[in-house]
Amino acid sequence: MTADVDAPALAVERLSKRYGPVEVLRGVSFDVARGEVVGLVGANGAGKSPLIKIRCGAVAASAGQVRIAGAVTNPATVRQAARAGVQTVHQEIGAGVIPGATVAENLTLDSLAPGGALWRSRRRTRAAAREIAAAAGLGADLEAVLDRPIEELPTSERQQVVIARALSARPRLLVLDEPTATLSTRESERVLASVGRMAAAGVAVLYVSHRLAEIERICERVVVLRDGVVQRDVPAPFVARALAEAMLGGTLSTLRHEIRGGGSPVLEARGVRARPDGAPFDLVVRAGEVVGITGLVGSGQTELLEQLYGARRLLGGTLSLRGRPYAPQSPADAVRAGVGLVAESRAEQIVPTWSVRRHVTLPRVRAHSRFGLMDPRLERATARRTLGDFGVVGPGADAELGDLSGGNQQKVLVGRWFDGHSTLVLLDEPFRGVDVGARADIAAHLRERAHDIGLVVASSDPAEILQVADRVVVMADGGVSGELRADQMTTEELSRLLTTPARHSRTTDARENRRAFGLETT
Repeated sequence: MTADVDAPALAVERLSKRYGPVEVLRGVSFDVARGEVVGLVGANGAGKSPLIKIRCGAVAASAGQVRIAGAVTNPATVRQAARAGVQTVHQEIGAGVIPGATVAENLTLDSLAPGGALWRSRRRTRAAAREIAAAAGLGADLEAVLDRPIEELPTSERQQVVIARALSARPRLLVLDEPTATLSTRESERVLASVGRMAAAGVAVLYVSHRLAEIERICERVVVLRDGVVQRDVPAPFVARALAEAMLGGTLSTLRHEIRGGGSPVLEARGVRARPDGAPFDLVVRAGEVVGITGLVGSGQTELLEQLYGARRLLGGTLSLRGRPYAPQSPADAVRAGVGLVAESRAEQIVPTWSVRRHVTLPRVRAHSRFGLMDPRLERATARRTLGDFGVVGPGADAELGDLSGGNQQKVLVGRWFDGHSTLVLLDEPFRGVDVGARADIAAHLRERAHDIGLVVASSDPAEILQVADRVVVMADGGVSGELRADQMTTEELSRLLTTPARHSRTTDARENRRAFGLETT
């Protein structure tokens, strides 16, 4: 490809992407000049991921085009994108490393392909790996581990290997997708310094991050995506709160439900941490109320819910459930205690060829078995009750779950925890990937069935939280930055809390909260 020295390194022109009837990108246009660092920000579902996938050749655009150094470049594969001078470092570290290969082999992965200069030469591989690590400022850290399998390194060090390899290709455009999400402060500083060096050397950088403080610090412009459209293209200087407001859009929708204060505490979490570097906080969830948790992507919502469910080790503090100590060592412990989790990824919770009834009863196998064997009659009875309670539309309890629409699949995964055995149900992004109608149905069913149990709903989309929550806890940087009644949540106040450093947060006791909700007088 012949480069036009006067053209931007990247020019996105009227780019659109459809998945069936859903248009996730709508006429997106912006550019990145040589040596410029441009931030790309947006809330969950804004369109960042499809844009990155198109740019790196993982998916094809539905309309529009992309130019690299003036030439039209619509790569059909990742290798084609690399040949055009585009390198992408994805947030999912596993997508950038080869398990079983050594650190040196992963650093020199492009040259290790058949026909590459380093093919089958261990000595040359190690020498090249040292050069790549040194150029990225990692020489001393990686020298001692070059011969170790890559999976033995901590996540943060694997991330640094992927970034170093991308830099070694001397790209025209480097796309960094949440590059510091798993890194410590010291490691993040190293990445930010590398970004500065790359820009000084003329590399264009598209920097995707939820950490608005980093965006403020290193970016010369910020492109704000919302609902698949470029809402703003903001030159520096800018402030995090203004970016958050642009990401959220206009005034949040009006509540359509009555605020409930809740009864006795179901869950009491004291001094817990969502992340190792997060400030400790308290959280109380009461029977009959829905607690919403929101924050920018990566603020710690998922990590918190997984700790409460026993899928992660508790990082600090204590938990109690219905007034009794609660310390789950595994999800099985949590389920036995009456705690359920609807995880963020629907795809990881289903086996498409399994029946609806099998998915409904999976969390409570013993309750639906006799003499060690599953009892189809019990399974069908529970499944039919769940399908009726949550308005699941489909061919019935014995049909394969994969035959249901996405919204109805999600209703099954949510509804199976409301079988009378749950004390606390945790829902992580329960509205992701479902249409507006299914979202409203799920929200209504959740509120209807939250009479005597505790519900926690986490979503990075505040509008989704407002459909269901009585009280909203706002997270930032792994801690809690504030708490609001749902009817007090405005765009301005939410933007302030999303960008406020988290601090130690003490939750008031049940009587104080009831008084604050106007349910009890002094």
